[in-house]
Amino acid sequence: MRNGHFKRASFGLLLCVALLLAGCNMRAKYQRTVQLSAPMSPGSTFTAQTHNGSITTNGADVADCNMVATITARAATEEEAQELAEKVEISLEPSGDTLTAKIKRPTRLVNKSLSVSLDVTLPGQTKLELVTHNGSITVRQTSGNAKLKTHNGSVKAYYADSAEPVNDISIITYNGSIELETPPDFSGKVEAITKNGSINSDLGITVSGVFSRSRLTGSIGSGEGRLYLETHNGSIRIR
Repeated sequence: MRNGHFKRASFGLLLCVALLLAGCNMRAKYQRTVQLSAPMSPGSTFTAQTHNGSITTNGADVADCNMVATITARAATEEEAQELAEKVEISLEPSGDTLTAKIKRPTRLVNKSLSVSLDVTLPGQTKLELVTHNGSITVRQTSGNAKLKTHNGSVKAYYADSAEPVNDISIITYNGSIELETPPDFSGKVEAITKNGSINSDLGITVSGVFSRSRLTGSIGSGEGRLYLETHNGSIRIR
């Protein structure tokens, strides 16, 4: 029995040492930015997907999309980190009424890490489809439909005062909170779910189904649009 405990303890110690050494092998950091722009009409769709990195959009009275991508690489030496960062390719690719931010990056990184964060200014009426795995999503001054999803990070979305009251909004995160400021006089069917957290709303919601600390279904106004909010570990706030 003692021998078994000793083996488990030894394995745990070796694992901790290995993780510590892996962290030490990524002491150097290199960062570079890429600035891109492309024409964009109000009412178009902007899509972006990152694996590690945050996404921020800012709605404005403009007729183009201006994006700053921040690439952060970590490795054992600054030369290796720079080499890794330089391999990342960023582009804006139009297709019909959709503009997509494309990120081509190396895979199978050993004792190295890579993240790409996006900061985008675009027409306020743009429809948004944003996905990241490890990072937060922040949307400001938007007026269009929004599909926002992250696995590890918070999501904050603030609609402009000029936004139409009817929009389709979907926000999903697995580990993080959700904060939403709806369009003025928002109207839509509402479903909000949290596994470990609470749901709070400053808006009057007519309950039409489930109502509990962790789940809410109902409607706001005449229920013309749609609002879906889900988090596994975090709270939900609707304003």
